[in-house]
Amino acid sequence: MISPQFKRVLEKLHTYKEAGVEEEHDNPLISVNPFTKRVGAFYEKVRYLVDYKEDHAIKQSAIGRVLKRKILHGQREDIGRSLLQELVSGGYLPNGNVSEDTAEKIQTIATKYLFLQGQGVLSYSRAISSAANEIERFLYPQLLTDLMAECFYETIVGHIKYAGEIDNAHLQIQTYIGCRRSLLDDDQDVLFYALLIKYFPDLARCGSSEQELIRFLPSLSQTAQLIEQELDDHLGWRISYKLRNYAIYFLMAQEIIKRYGVMAEATLADPSRLKEQIEDLLNDKYEQQKDIVRKSGTRMIAYILFTKIILAFVFELPYEKFVLQSINYFALGTNIVFHPFLLFMMVKFVRLPGEENKNQIISGTISVVGDENIRAIHIAPKSDSSVLKTTFGLFYLSLFVISFGIILGVLKALQFNIVSVLLFLFFLTLVSYFGIRIRHKAKKWSVAPEEEGALGLVWHFLTIPIIRAGGWLSKKFSSINLFVLIMDFIIETPFKYVLGVFDSFIVYLKEKREDMH
Repeated sequence: MISPQFKRVLEKLHTYKEAGVEEEHDNPLISVNPFTKRVGAFYEKVRYLVDYKEDHAIKQSAIGRVLKRKILHGQREDIGRSLLQELVSGGYLPNGNVSEDTAEKIQTIATKYLFLQGQGVLSYSRAISSAANEIERFLYPQLLTDLMAECFYETIVGHIKYAGEIDNAHLQIQTYIGCRRSLLDDDQDVLFYALLIKYFPDLARCGSSEQELIRFLPSLSQTAQLIEQELDDHLGWRISYKLRNYAIYFLMAQEIIKRYGVMAEATLADPSRLKEQIEDLLNDKYEQQKDIVRKSGTRMIAYILFTKIILAFVFELPYEKFVLQSINYFALGTNIVFHPFLLFMMVKFVRLPGEENKNQIISGTISVVGDENIRAIHIAPKSDSSVLKTTFGLFYLSLFVISFGIILGVLKALQFNIVSVLLFLFFLTLVSYFGIRIRHKAKKWSVAPEEEGALGLVWHFLTIPIIRAGGWLSKKFSSINLFVLIMDFIIETPFKYVLGVFDSFIVYLKEKREDMH
């Protein structure tokens, strides 16, 4: 027996499949010269070495980047076609497979959110990210993913028990945020759009005319502010952490539905068949995860190495040569080589889950599919005790002092100068943070808790300040990344222009050649 929530997923998929008749397009298809596409795709790979993004966020980031550039240069009326052209040339869409009438829909989406931004309903950054999210969903439909997120929320919301007084509506929103974070790894921009559409489902379906959008304005502004407040609340993160194992069970059910489509009910309803399918899928997933971790690690190592070399030549080497008038080649070499090597070691020695983990996923998936034997998920309120807060705060501060004090002592003994020390600490925190994220990715299909000995606990205490500092710096650095600013506003605009002119010139030459016959 499968739960009503899973039955709704299969019914909606069936309805979508019945209605999903492919339309014939008379309009020409958007295509670029193969050489142009190779050059454009190469540029995109280089771009994401400079600005590291998770794989699932790259398409949305690329769309948002193009939107910002077009708007900055006053090209609001011709966003649709030029955006498609750039996505094709960048390798994000297949060549000669997207009709030009798709550009009209994209133009509508962009105009709609720019209108809402102009009315003061959305900030500029939220308008761009919401438009990018909606365009991504239009170009790369995510029906099953969204249906499973709703299924997860509907199944789990009744089992969340908050040990204290809390507004029920607030708890439900935070549970929804926690579900999407744990299941889909949504960032703040994606969550903002998901909540906006949850409150206003008609917004995604309406056009860009003022008459259609004006009816949303009175309540949309207040709702946007409410969403921002909800996203700032840490409760969603705490719920997300509690739901991590359940997210794995739902992801496994999603993989089975993806494999069998609307015919998946027979497998989901039969525990023996479900067990057999999960074992088969997990063997594949473990291997896939090894490849994903390896690729993520390689990209991150290249990103760190590239950035380190640039910063060494821009700051460290000139400081030593012109200020100190002596070069510490050991410190310079260490600052270039140590951090990529550290990340390599963090990624290399990642253990994959064992048989116990597989059995727990099987029993957990069977449980959530039938909505049976799901235990209550207790969320404790944060302590309001000022004494405890002060005590824990001082203990946490002492961890920072001890961790960074030890590192500074070692660097001083090795005669690192102030610039070398700052660069070393900056990249140590970033590498530690990204390394932990990649290792966490390797454990995507791991539910069995790891046993941690006394030495592991001490190491955990000492590294927490470094990792937390890296997380804070990565958010700040992503918004002030000098290399990204150079590529986006100095290199990318003329590069994309030249690429477009070159492609148009190739089309012109082909037309001239055809005229000769």
